[in-house]
Amino acid sequence: MKISGADILVKMLEANNVKYVFGVPGGHLLKFYDALYYNKKLIPILTKHESGASFMATGYAQVSNEIGVCTGTVGPGATNLTTGVASAYMDSIPLFIITAQVGESIVGKGGLQEATGVGRTIDHVGLFKGMTKYSERIVNVNKIRESFRNEMRLALNGRPGPVHLDIMANTLASNVEINDSLLNEKITRLHTAASPDDVEKAAQLILSSKNPAILAGAGALGANKEILELVETYNIPIATTIRGKGIIPEDNELSLGCVGLYGTNVANKYLRSNIDVLIGIGTSFSEFTTHAWDLRFQPSTALIQIDIDAWEIGKNYPASVGLIGDANLVLQQLLTVLGNKGTPKKNVDSNKIIQMKKQREYFADVKMSSDDMPLKPQRFMKLLRDTLPEDTIVFGDIGNTLPWLESYFQALKPNTFFICSSLASMGYGVSASIGGQLAAGDRKVVCVCGDGDFQMQGMEVVTAVNYGIPVIWFVLNNQSLAMIADLQKIIFGGRKIASEFKNPDFVKLAEAMGAVGLRITRPEEVEPVVKEAIKNRKPTVIDVLIDPNEAPPFDARAEAITKASGTSASLFQKLKMIPKLLKRM
Repeated sequence: MKISGADILVKMLEANNVKYVFGVPGGHLLKFYDALYYNKKLIPILTKHESGASFMATGYAQVSNEIGVCTGTVGPGATNLTTGVASAYMDSIPLFIITAQVGESIVGKGGLQEATGVGRTIDHVGLFKGMTKYSERIVNVNKIRESFRNEMRLALNGRPGPVHLDIMANTLASNVEINDSLLNEKITRLHTAASPDDVEKAAQLILSSKNPAILAGAGALGANKEILELVETYNIPIATTIRGKGIIPEDNELSLGCVGLYGTNVANKYLRSNIDVLIGIGTSFSEFTTHAWDLRFQPSTALIQIDIDAWEIGKNYPASVGLIGDANLVLQQLLTVLGNKGTPKKNVDSNKIIQMKKQREYFADVKMSSDDMPLKPQRFMKLLRDTLPEDTIVFGDIGNTLPWLESYFQALKPNTFFICSSLASMGYGVSASIGGQLAAGDRKVVCVCGDGDFQMQGMEVVTAVNYGIPVIWFVLNNQSLAMIADLQKIIFGGRKIASEFKNPDFVKLAEAMGAVGLRITRPEEVEPVVKEAIKNRKPTVIDVLIDPNEAPPFDARAEAITKASGTSASLFQKLKMIPKLLKRM
């Protein structure tokens, strides 16, 4: 059969379970969108900005565990995609990025928006090369199928991540004779397991340990069943990174919550209290997780590190045993070997953990019960958790919103909390939640974001309205880039600049965009307003007026900034932070 390059691409996307294509069409990309018109099975989601498209594709991939697809036309369409693509790359989320290019016959002539790198033009391939696993330009229609197959395999296998195809406009329009059956190939994931000898060593270390712990990151999200079995069979306390939040329910008696600069007191205390064997699963031991690589995270006897990416093994802390492979398969191997060694040994007294959590106010900070006004963000997180169904999928955003969620909102089921934290792009959650809702079906998806976050990507609420996607956005309104303002207060002597602003009326703004607008100002309003938003099944923006003077525990973040930049807080501010530091030790 004779078929165009654009049709080849669309048919192969369909064969690989792609349901949505997020993006904004442009002249050079129209042949591809025309192929979507005739296909009918792939649904194009027209976003308000290409950065929203790449964030939506990211959110879709996170919730569905399938690849997310986004598009941008030549030039600004492509450059607008980059922030979301870079975020996905740094957080290992599989995306397939399609950009159009000018026609081959005008390359180098100064054609409108040309981005080939010839003459005084930018280069799409070079642009995306540093933020994808592979970036390639297609100039021959016969190459599309081969390149698609190779890039899809790269995106899904090993450490997942984005891939990019830049396709000449004439290549999309060109026709070629091809067997239709060749376009129906489904690219599958290739799963890897660890060396049996290394698994045996790890099992022996676990059985001989006296004070073990687990630290699980985003690379462990697909292994929640195996992790729960390991935790409960051998009584091993577990902490997670922010991206691993909820891998096991945070109300489990052996859960310590999130560890790190804004993590729970009990997680930070326990993992720095002479752990003899630490099992690190799918975590890179990043700056935020380890308090800028605190040496106390190094266990006294052995670090067992499980990761799909050999680069991570021993990168920041020496690993005694490295198990390279898919977390769920490696843990199945480990559980089998442990199970063959007789009656499970209970490593840690659960009562000790329960008592420690009580002493350190695990999700029980006094402000979580406060009825003071203005509304405390800690109190709001508690009331929000009490009101939302346990299986609600929550997208967080960047700024002080992240620590409020990390330490005051409990994740009660696996794969119900998502964040992009490595690049830490503000506005991610505002748009990613739309893609997440498309993947979630009937399950409720909400976004908790700051007012600064919302104003970066808030026009995508119109996208949700256009397609009837019922996301709920909770906008924490304190009229500032609060994390920046807090740093300016602590490290720069209170010299606040370019961190405070006046907000629009978010309720009226939502209504103007065709969404429902609601407001929360008092603790007693949280439950009825949230229930109303869930019931209406419409895109809903909720303006949450929080106390602008509340700040998360900031001692650890200030210390990390000092290490990274050499800028130090004043002696007075350091003295003020001592009580907080002591509490978190």
